[in-house]
Amino acid sequence: MRYSANLNIIIKAIEKATRHMPRDFMELENLQSNILSASKFANSCYARVKQILVDDLSKIRPDYNLIFSDGSKVTHRENAEYSYIISVVDGFENMLRSNPDFTVAIALEHKNDNDKKETISIAISKIVGGELYYCEKGFGAYLNNRRIRVSKRNGGEILVASEDQTLISEKDYLLRAYGCRTLALAYVASARLEKAIFKKENLEFLKPFLLLVREAGGKISEEEKFILAGS
Repeated sequence: MRYSANLNIIIKAIEKATRHMPRDFMELENLQSNILSASKFANSCYARVKQILVDDLSKIRPDYNLIFSDGSKVTHRENAEYSYIISVVDGFENMLRSNPDFTVAIALEHKNDNDKKETISIAISKIVGGELYYCEKGFGAYLNNRRIRVSKRNGGEILVASEDQTLISEKDYLLRAYGCRTLALAYVASARLEKAIFKKENLEFLKPFLLLVREAGGKISEEEKFILAGS
């Protein structure tokens, strides 16, 4: 797939910001016997990634706002037409414990004249393992330049990612908990999981990234207490 300018900017920004992270992850493995040192080092890594993303995206797209999953914002223009939705390290607690299930994820969101928001481009990078998931609206979903599709498994045991076991009622569901929501979506999009279930509470930030599952041929359904992403 050839990247558009929008997607190329996102991917290049992630690559630049995460260049040091494989080395930092190895250092965190060596710090697990010292909780305070590991926490300090992980927070330093987070801050460095965030600052590089702010500097890079603000320089290239000075009219776009930046909205972070930690609640902070960089507002370049009031009522900006475009905003980057950024999870600096989704699965931070995993990274802190030298668990490789964490990502750096960015979505580009467009707001039209009616204030309706629409996701245009997404990139989700699983640093340890070198996996880059990405998509653009209407052009399909990809993993490292390979087209991906959701699972077509019918019958048998179903792998499901969920943060809350009480949301799963089907007896044939096998529960997986990753502690990283964007990674769970990426695994659904690439058929490594059949479904992912998320509580509706505090879910607004994740919604732009649901496009990855849709572009992989999946469906998103909203129930009273949760959102289901799957095939």
